[in-house]
Amino acid sequence: MRNRALEHTVYVIAAGAFGVFVRWLQLQLAFDEKGLCGPSIFNYVVPLYVLIVAWVLRRRVGRELSGKFELPADYRTALANPGRLYAVLRWLFGALMAAGGVLAIRGSDVEKQTLLLRLIGGAAIASGLVLPLYLGWANGKCGRARRALLCLIGLVPIVLFGIWLVYDYVSNAINSVIWAYLIEVLTVSTLMLAYFRLAGFAYGQVDPKKTLFWLQFGVFLSITVLADERRTGLQVILLTAGLLLALADFILLRNFREKGAGDEKKPEETADELVPNGGIERL
Repeated sequence: MRNRALEHTVYVIAAGAFGVFVRWLQLQLAFDEKGLCGPSIFNYVVPLYVLIVAWVLRRRVGRELSGKFELPADYRTALANPGRLYAVLRWLFGALMAAGGVLAIRGSDVEKQTLLLRLIGGAAIASGLVLPLYLGWANGKCGRARRALLCLIGLVPIVLFGIWLVYDYVSNAINSVIWAYLIEVLTVSTLMLAYFRLAGFAYGQVDPKKTLFWLQFGVFLSITVLADERRTGLQVILLTAGLLLALADFILLRNFREKGAGDEKKPEETADELVPNGGIERL
């Protein structure tokens, strides 16, 4: 499944890269020097391209899950990613996201929405520190305390993009040029949904089709939106949020298993094994 997972992830990233080009053409040809959006064919091409990619991803995810493979719902089984390379990628992307948060905070005092930018930066730093843990802890034992902490960790990026939506709303409340901020709002909303679905593994509430779709759609949009101009720190946060989702998507696809493979009966547990797990009631 590794080659298949890599191929699928590369396709999603490539779709995002082409999305950058399409969005850039719209910004160059549809917008004038004053920032106003005039009539242009790219005002139709951009949304059409986004819809086509969403449809293709939906169909591809459905086809992957309708075959002989399935996505495990268990946190440790679905997100297992042992190995030094995974660890390096987790912490590299996390460090870059934290760096983006620092850049967002620096110089925010000259912006109108200083408080919101600082909150975004702080939440990005926290996300960069905890998301590698969320993926890495799938490789070890997960007791009650760690499971509770995982549930809290899963909320951090959701809070980040929730604050970002408020920032977009306040910043564009009187902006009549919808195309100036529409793609960013769509991207931030999608990223919030994607991390919400990813957090579902910690809570034991997983919908495989929706999880894979929103992760992949989030990767696509987080790359496409880089064509827009914004603060460097915010650009870095969006890019690394997409890279972390791409890594999680690759891990999930790689951990696909044949349907029914996890249904084998476990060996009967002894009384000594049951007691520490709160199994006295089961005896």
